[in-house]
Amino acid sequence: MTMTKAILATLVLVGVLAGCATVTVQERRVVTGQVTDESGAPVAGNPVLVVARSLKLSALRLEYDERGRREVRTATDAQGRFRVEFSPAQLGNNFFLFFYDVTGFDRIKYRRSEPVDITERLRRDQTVTVDRVLQFDPSWTEVARQMAYFGVESDRSRILRQHGLPDKREAPAGAGAEAEVWWYYVDGVSYSFVGDRLTRTSQFPPMQRPAPRQ
Repeated sequence: MTMTKAILATLVLVGVLAGCATVTVQERRVVTGQVTDESGAPVAGNPVLVVARSLKLSALRLEYDERGRREVRTATDAQGRFRVEFSPAQLGNNFFLFFYDVTGFDRIKYRRSEPVDITERLRRDQTVTVDRVLQFDPSWTEVARQMAYFGVESDRSRILRQHGLPDKREAPAGAGAEAEVWWYYVDGVSYSFVGDRLTRTSQFPPMQRPAPRQ
């Protein structure tokens, strides 16, 4: 009796796992929505990715093995809107929607948001609508303030917009021809400034940021 109950429980668990995590949808589906920021302004040119995984359930280990991964990419238009149309079964059986990518995402201004599991919604709905509000990065206010101070077109502002606030600044003791150096450890680059002018760029192997002093 105990063995029978264990087998039944296992079969139920397998069924639940299979039903919740994967779908097979042959028909075409549309994923659409709008990306805005905290102020309500549309975010243009923001990457949007549908990441499809092909999962297979292992009955012995009661967990999924990933057998492959494919992506469908687009970017928001001037109004922050996006639209992706695809046939889910041709890509995989488990689907997440991402609002960032390695390139195209404004990592200086915005925080990366959590991906959205749209697997079940693709099974249920022909059109899946997902709107997303991007949160400003905590450092963005200071980045914007310093850019306004240095001038938007200045070398310093260009570096701030590309990398954000430096991990370390080495400022000369007094006025003169000595350079001020901005270090970006994770990006593996440093910039030297004399006055308002960028005078040197040095690259090195990326490294972790030093731990803050206690």
